[in-house]
Amino acid sequence: FDDLRKHIESIENAIDSELKSNGVDIAASSNLHQPLSPPRNNASAETTVTVSQSPQEPAETVPETSNKPEGERLCELMCSKGLRRYICGNISHRAKLMEEIPAALKLAKEPAKFVLECIGKFYLQGRKAYSKDSPMISARQVSLLILESFLLMPDPGKGKLKIESSVKDEAEMAAVAWKKRLMGEGGLAAAEQIDARGLLLLIACYGVPSDIRSMDLLDLIRTSGSNEIVGALRRSPFLAPMIS
Repeated sequence: FDDLRKHIESIENAIDSELKSNGVDIAASSNLHQPLSPPRNNASAETTVTVSQSPQEPAETVPETSNKPEGERLCELMCSKGLRRYICGNISHRAKLMEEIPAALKLAKEPAKFVLECIGKFYLQGRKAYSKDSPMISARQVSLLILESFLLMPDPGKGKLKIESSVKDEAEMAAVAWKKRLMGEGGLAAAEQIDARGLLLLIACYGVPSDIRSMDLLDLIRTSGSNEIVGALRRSPFLAPMIS
């Protein structure tokens, strides 16, 4: 038995010597005979991702369409440019506008301020700007209609409409500037009817500035065709005593 063991050892030594001579690492070669590790269970390593569905989004809310007439809607929004465009587009239907706009102006948060914004500064334009077919003609008609509507707006018996002092001051400065232009064009007595009417309506709405005398008012009343707007002028707390 000892002889057999020695013989086997000599064979192994011979094999090792042969491997070393060929540059093979004995330790590495021994690993070649190791059993393969069982394949990793990939299924167990997989991560299950659950995609949660987002809650159902609510249906888009569509704003309710207002059933108010356009004039009322624009006044409620205090959209001066929009109201001017609306009136200008319907200026040929004056009677209808005079029914709609006075009531619509009541919906404005600050009617006195809103009306002043609506008329702008058209009154600074001289009479040459109102030549035939000029767009300024309709713009001036729109402004006068808004001023007249403002006078017709308050309900009778409910007292004078409150006007903020800053708005009143701005309106008085506008009236003085308007008068100054007319004086430069020949005086109030020589003013065109629509110009005189506009200034008279502005004064009737916001008050008589100290720069405008009683004689100036009489000239405006004579040249403005005041009989056509007497109903509005009688609603003015500033001019009613002179018109009655």
